[in-house]
Amino acid sequence: MKNQIFKNVSIFGILFFLISCAYGQYIKGTVFGKNDKGINEALPGANVYWYQTTIGTSTDEAGNFQLINPEVVPAKLIVSMMGYASDTIIIHQLDQLNIHVILQNTITLKAVNVEARQSSTSYSTFNPINTELISSKELLKAACCNVSESFSTNASVDVAFTDAVSGAKKIQMLGLDGVYTQVLFENMPMLRGLSAAYGINYIPGTWVENILVTKGTGSVLNGYESISGQINLEFLKPFEQKKRFFINLYGNHKGRAEANIHIAKRVSEKWASILFTHASSNLIKQDNNKDGFLDMPLNRQYTASNKWDFHNQKNFEAQLGIKGLYETRQGGETNFTYANDRDSSNPYGIGINTKSIECFAKTGFLFPSKPNKNIGIQTSGKWQQQDMFFGLRNYKGLQKNLYANIIFVNIINNTNHKYKLGASYLLDDYSEKYNDSSFARTESVPGVFAEYTFTHPDNFSLVAGLRADYHNLHGVQYTPRLHLRYNITKSTTLRLSGGRGFRTSNIFVENQSVFASSRQVLIKEKLKPEIAWNYGISVNQKFKLFGNEASVNADFFRTDFQNQVIVDIDQHVNKVVFYNLNGASYSHSLQVDFGFTPIKMFDIKLAYKWYDVKTTYNYELLDKPYIPKHRIMFNMAYSTYMDIWKFDFTANWLGESRLPSTELSPVEYQLPKHSKDYFLLNAQITKKFKKFELYLGCENILNYTQKNPIIASENPFGKNFDASMIYAPVDGRVIYAGFRISIK
Repeated sequence: MKNQIFKNVSIFGILFFLISCAYGQYIKGTVFGKNDKGINEALPGANVYWYQTTIGTSTDEAGNFQLINPEVVPAKLIVSMMGYASDTIIIHQLDQLNIHVILQNTITLKAVNVEARQSSTSYSTFNPINTELISSKELLKAACCNVSESFSTNASVDVAFTDAVSGAKKIQMLGLDGVYTQVLFENMPMLRGLSAAYGINYIPGTWVENILVTKGTGSVLNGYESISGQINLEFLKPFEQKKRFFINLYGNHKGRAEANIHIAKRVSEKWASILFTHASSNLIKQDNNKDGFLDMPLNRQYTASNKWDFHNQKNFEAQLGIKGLYETRQGGETNFTYANDRDSSNPYGIGINTKSIECFAKTGFLFPSKPNKNIGIQTSGKWQQQDMFFGLRNYKGLQKNLYANIIFVNIINNTNHKYKLGASYLLDDYSEKYNDSSFARTESVPGVFAEYTFTHPDNFSLVAGLRADYHNLHGVQYTPRLHLRYNITKSTTLRLSGGRGFRTSNIFVENQSVFASSRQVLIKEKLKPEIAWNYGISVNQKFKLFGNEASVNADFFRTDFQNQVIVDIDQHVNKVVFYNLNGASYSHSLQVDFGFTPIKMFDIKLAYKWYDVKTTYNYELLDKPYIPKHRIMFNMAYSTYMDIWKFDFTANWLGESRLPSTELSPVEYQLPKHSKDYFLLNAQITKKFKKFELYLGCENILNYTQKNPIIASENPFGKNFDASMIYAPVDGRVIYAGFRISIK
């Protein structure tokens, strides 16, 4: 019966997919330049952006541009091009779908250089939802092999290793595990279910145009699963690509090699496509701490994605895409070989094989006579298989997913009052097997939602949303969310937010680190869905310091869990127990960011974070393990004229954190109650030539690693073996180099 339901819905989803997608609302136009003979010529590469925002674009080879509408009108549209006088167009009505701008050629007696710099990270002063924009410029400050490594210069998102044998990294926000953060691909749910554990490692950083990080609950349009925040990844757009061909090659001294190749092509006036390809490998065994285990697993990964955009310049837009992934990881003891030692008791090995294929479609229906009215449809489908073993523990998982979302957008009288109505459907079919036990479930979740936005033209905006979802296993779930923004002055912005989040836990894939041990797995009771409320306040202040631009952003968030799936490794040193929350569980997060440009082309960022994260374990309220109470990040970035040379340096200090109890272990395997504090230092130098860039960098300059990260490594099949007690890097200093080539 279940298979028949899934089959029927799959057919519906495929049909829906073919006509589907995402809404968009844009202003379009063409930029011309009047030359010295008085003739108008199309200007490719002209800058077009909304005044006092980070929203902008550039014209294509025909001088055309497309830019998302402003949040409020009237708004100033700035058009600039070196050698031409800039122009400012006041947009009073959003029915100006196509505009023509003519820039006048400048005549000067002396050479004049006009320079404009945009911060690599920024907070919007207009968006009522607390959102930080991380641009591609910021992503290039690190080697940026995948998105999990792209947050090393950002304080809002933390990245940590999951264990000492798999090499996987996970993100954290507001002191909570990354599973409570909703990861989106252009406003569509992306990493969930089986991809929650390693998915962030599967997204090459060079594919990403920018990242929008939202703290707290986000919009109800994107679903009900966001609790601590949202990370929305915007990939490179086919129509906006000036680079027809791009290649990035990376290698480090420990044998890791990566290649990313992008090919963009404008097929016609209406169609454009971009192809992403990625290949990476690590085939050299490293055991620098001499514990007999690989510091990082051997791996191969191949990923490809193809995206198509369609614009008919009238009333219809569409995006179609497909992505495939294949990865293998092999770790454990240095003398382990898959062919000879799989499922044997000596030596100890791990293996993780992942295959997935996913596709999406987004279409938008516009109404030229009513530019504020549109309908958008989003659909996606995914198939993922993950087979793993840790020693003699085996796991096989299969997930089939369908997602559909339809959104209707309109205004009430004027653009100060907007509303969005919609309906969504989510179908997940899981088939899992852990050792000799099989688990299967199908989640079918139809839902409806509404969101109202009020904007005062001067200083206030409000977003209020509510959605209701019927979960076939857990009944009706309501998700209210509210965001307020008040500009106290032109340079001071205050935000308040509150809302509810709901999710179901996938205990095997979300807690794989625990399986890298000899702990007995116990599921104490039937696990309930996780439900939490999140509340936040933030203040952003921009000011002048010694005559130069500076800013301070401070935010505080509290998350309260009504129910949570507890992963208890304190109750017994040889057991991991899963059960429902019985008591309090909360997170307090305070972050203060300071940004300053003391001299031209030199940026400084300083951030401090304080976490107070507590959970009730076996009737006792304790600090959540491995979460440092205090963190400090410091970043310096300097570039010369035209970014010919770029220098970046980042220092992170992580304070002590509570470690799980090991009092019942033999004395030689006991750990202290708290970890040590430590520093992580990274640096990179980039040299730009006419058609390519070279970069050289070093991660973990001080070569800091956790001592004895694997407990009882000499007896991996004994009862005391544990490779999950990780609070610091297990891999030491990494020196890397690479180059990027762009062909227009």
